[in-house]
Amino acid sequence: YREAIDRQLKPWLGKLYGFHLLKVGNLSAEINTEACAISHQVNISLEGSPMQVLADPLHLPFAEKSVDACLLAHTLPWCSDPHRMLREADRVLIDDGWMIISSFNPVSLMGLRKLFPVLRKSVPYNSRMFTMTRQLDWL
Repeated sequence: YREAIDRQLKPWLGKLYGFHLLKVGNLSAEINTEACAISHQVNISLEGSPMQVLADPLHLPFAEKSVDACLLAHTLPWCSDPHRMLREADRVLIDDGWMIISSFNPVSLMGLRKLFPVLRKSVPYNSRMFTMTRQLDWL
C-alpha cells in the first residue's frame, strides 16, 4: 500500500508549501515525502518507531490553525471515531491548508470482496470502508 500511495502522491507533493506537515498514523509516517517543499514534517501516532510525537490522533497536541498540511494515509479505516479525527485534523489545519486522505474504496473489487464472510476477518477487509461522498460530507 505504501508504494502505491507514494506513486499517487508524488505529483502532489511539489504543490504543497508552508512550514509544517503533520503525518498522522504509522502508514503516513512511512510515506516518502522528500519531494515536499515543507521542511518541518512531524509524525504522530500512539506507538511506532519513526514517530516524533507519541499522542492520540483524536487529541492532537497542537495549537489551532498551526499546521499547513495534514496526511492521513489509511488512518480513517481503522480509527474508532473517524469523524472526530477529521474534526481534529481540521482544527489544527490552517485556513486553505491541505488535507490528504487515502483509504480503500468500498465501491471497488476490494470493497466487494469484503462481502465474503471468509475474507472479512483478514486485513484489509476487516477495516471500515467509507465512500468519498461520506468523507466529503464529514468535512
